[in-house]
Amino acid sequence: MHRISRRRVLLTGVLLIAFAGLGAGLLVGRGSGAQLVKGQPTVLASGHFTSGEWSTKGRAVMVRRADGSLRLKLRNFQTQRAPELWVVLEPADGSGERRQLTGLQRAWGNQDYVLPAELANNPLQRVIIFCAKCNKVWGSARLERVRHA
Repeated sequence: MHRISRRRVLLTGVLLIAFAGLGAGLLVGRGSGAQLVKGQPTVLASGHFTSGEWSTKGRAVMVRRADGSLRLKLRNFQTQRAPELWVVLEPADGSGERRQLTGLQRAWGNQDYVLPAELANNPLQRVIIFCAKCNKVWGSARLERVRHA
């Protein structure tokens, strides 16, 4: 008959308990959908720009900050310069009115905008870069919900 040492049995038990604890921690962390690192922003929705009247590139991201406020972040953004360019939001499904957010800060680069808190309930928006002077859409990005691991 094969003898198993007490040391081996003890070591195996400790390893099993350690792995079970790690697995339970991962499941709890994933199940809540909450940000695991306190103080870090949570991405709610994201989308890439497509061109309208002019070439428009980059990414739009809706983020909930640690303090609960919402931000729209344009990343690697680029479009044609023009007077009276606006950032406009509308529900992605077209079921609501357009909301003129603010003037576009500049036609290129990373930029952040404050969003109304109620948009956290419906992050599925279409971000539009709109030229008020010529009444045309320069480009838009449809925000899709981001699934958290």
